Parts: sequence; structure tokens; C-alpha cells
Amino acid sequence: MMISRRFKAGCLMTTLIGFCLGIGFVFGILAHQAWKKKTEQPEFMKWAAMNQLKKLDPTPEQLPKLEAKVDAAIAELMSFKAQAMRSIWDILDHASSEIDQDLNPEQKEKWSRNKPTRPEELR
Repeated sequence: MMISRRFKAGCLMTTLIGFCLGIGFVFGILAHQAWKKKTEQPEFMKWAAMNQLKKLDPTPEQLPKLEAKVDAAIAELMSFKAQAMRSIWDILDHASSEIDQDLNPEQKEKWSRNKPTRPEELR
């Protein structure tokens, strides 16, 4: 049975389209992760908040007051985020120590290599 050129071209185009869709999907995920990480930075938060407030056409006297309030809110958000991360790692450390109690020595050695460790900035 002979396979026609048209069928071969169709299979090739289908494969090419699938490959391009896969590459686009991967790049889309990577771009989303980069954007998500950027939006968590305080400088970006301030820039976004100030852009929204500038839509209100504040007077030159109001602008420094608004900026100070935005700075205070962002500082409070960052301290809350740091406190939340410390609490999360406290829970993980507690769970890890409880798990450690139920393991035999061989398992403890494997667990010590694989268990989650607290980042340096949260110690």
C-alpha cells in the first residue's frame, strides 16, 4: 500500500503544529512564572499602586502623602508575608521532627537528606 504525498504532508503539518503548541505552552508557563515572581516584588507593587492612584489626578500636595501611605502598606504586607513564611516553616519543622521520631536509623538517614530545610533568610 502506497502512502500519498498529501497524507505525508498532512502528518508532517500535524506534527509541526503539535510541536509548536507544546513549545508555546511551555513558554507560556515560564512567562507566567516570571510575571508572578515579579509582581511579588515591593518595587512592582508600589509602581502598580501609584499608577492606579495617578488615575485619580492627585494634586502635587497629595502625591507625597499617597506615596507614603502606599509605602507603609507595602512594608506591612512584606512583614506579614515574612511572618507567614516563618509560621509555615515552624509547622514544617514540627511535622518533620514528629516524622523523625517514628523512623528507624536507616530511614532517619534517608529522611535527613530528603526532608525540607528552612531557607537561611528565615532562620
